[in-house]
Amino acid sequence: MSKSVKLTLYTQYDCPYCVMMKNKLTEWGYDFDTINISEDLQAKAFLRLRGHRTVPQLYWNNTHLNRVDTAEFTQELLEKELDYESYIGGPESFR
Repeated sequence: MSKSVKLTLYTQYDCPYCVMMKNKLTEWGYDFDTINISEDLQAKAFLRLRGHRTVPQLYWNNTHLNRVDTAEFTQELLEKELDYESYIGGPESFR
């Protein structure tokens, strides 16, 4: 999967798991925007609407990517989610 996809990482202040996720994404070579829900009330509402109660939360095109504990989140799990998303929009839907 191309690492040129742009991810969105929802975080907040003083969150060690957010730092851990940022470090992982940086190490793996992914480009991501960081949105701090302490500063962005719309982003906080977005997460609440989707049932999230903690951060970090990682999204790509409204698809939630980190479905496991941050410490257990691996590059392979991320790429699996990204591959699944590109498969859904693949040749089967071409007209």
